[in-house]
This record gives sequence, C-alpha cells and structure tokens, in this order.
Amino acid sequence: MLPGQNCNRALLEPAKRDVDFVVDDAVHELGTAFNVAGRGLVVIGSCSHRGVINTVRRAQAVSGIDKVHAIVGGFHLIPPQTKQQALDTVAMMQALKPDYIIPGHCSGDQFTAAAIQAMPDKVIRSVVGACYRFGKRS
Repeated sequence: MLPGQNCNRALLEPAKRDVDFVVDDAVHELGTAFNVAGRGLVVIGSCSHRGVINTVRRAQAVSGIDKVHAIVGGFHLIPPQTKQQALDTVAMMQALKPDYIIPGHCSGDQFTAAAIQAMPDKVIRSVVGACYRFGKRS
C-alpha cells in the first residue's frame, strides 16, 4: 500500500502515517452480509485476505443467523496461498452447507475446481457483468 494514494493518512495508525510503503496487513478487510428472509445469509467478501470462512463466521455471530444461503466474492486462494489451503477452505465451506458459492477472480483455479468437484450443484462460476438476485422471484 502506498499511504496517501486513495487513502487519508490521518486515518492510518500513527506508526503508518509517515512511511512511504506499508505492507498490506488486511486490518481494513470488509465483508457484507444480508439476511434474505426465509433463505439465510448472503455473505459477500471483497478479496477475503483475512479468510472468507472468518467473514462468514463473523456474519453468523453478529446476526445470530446460522443458515448461509450464498457465499460470494474473492476468496484470496491464489499463490502464495497453497493448494492445501484451497482444499481446506472447500471442506470448511461444505460444513457451512451454503446453498450457493460464487467464487470471484482471486479465489483461484485450485479452489474453484475442488469446489465444483465437491459441490457441483452449489458452485456458480462468476463472470464480469453477471447479475445475481437473491430472494423472492417476482
């Protein structure tokens, strides 16, 4: 990260304000969750540097809702993350029993292939321009 480019230095921790380069420690990572009535949570990660499973579990904890309807976004499982981390994430997602998984660009081929093999009816390949609607059909 380059402090001052698309961020406000004054909002950084004091130790990070006056340096020219900061390692991305992902403390700013955000996720969004929506409760779709009757279906459960739709959890959307950005690039999930802190772990998509952590994002889902946190959404469950703060909402009090265990049912996961969909997990969407980048899951950050490309190198330097390992194939084993991708496989472990697939196993943890299976345990969450989401209705759908929509992996984004940084989820990686290893994760996506393993998820499709393990849960072929749940994985939706995302593409640029796709639109996903969750909830009642009108």
